[in-house]
Amino acid sequence: MRLAAFVLAGELVEHILFLPAAQPPHKMVATAPFSHRVNMLETVVADQPAMTVSLLESRRHGPSYTVDSLRALQDELPDAHLFFLLGADSLLELHLWYRFTELFNLADLIVVARSGLDDELCYQALRELPGHFTPDSECRKWTRNDGAGVWYLTGFSSPVSSSEVRRQLALNKRPRGVDPEVLAYIQTHKLYGVKGDHALHS
Repeated sequence: MRLAAFVLAGELVEHILFLPAAQPPHKMVATAPFSHRVNMLETVVADQPAMTVSLLESRRHGPSYTVDSLRALQDELPDAHLFFLLGADSLLELHLWYRFTELFNLADLIVVARSGLDDELCYQALRELPGHFTPDSECRKWTRNDGAGVWYLTGFSSPVSSSEVRRQLALNKRPRGVDPEVLAYIQTHKLYGVKGDHALHS
């Protein structure tokens, strides 16, 4: 949510569409069932008019590959200019993604820098993207000859780590930075390894 708000504040996009994966391709079992992840997302975007949750993946079969999801979104929103938002750590692994070279024909990318990850590493990864992307003077927008674009945004920081949140929950501890309603939902449905009916402890 912090990341979505940060990108909206930068005025690159007018709306954030959350697209939970029904069957994440790199996980044998989802960390929480699709329906629960949708419910938690809908809880936190309920009072955010510029954010919505898409159920696109619930209507598809097989692994939730990003390239297929973007193609389906293009069909659903033919007049929209699509952006795909990812963290800089994902940028470094983008070359391993299924049919990743097709992503740039379907959407511009917005890459958000992460604290602790050297910008120069990310710049090198951007230089190595297919088709030769060149940066503006501030290395904020990288453009390919065919018009494909990648935005590299700095200045975002968050104390919340999803892996640390899951680790804390598995220990029946109360993690920082989780919406109280979502935390109550997690406990009620015993998601992410939460055990028993006792209150999470600090």
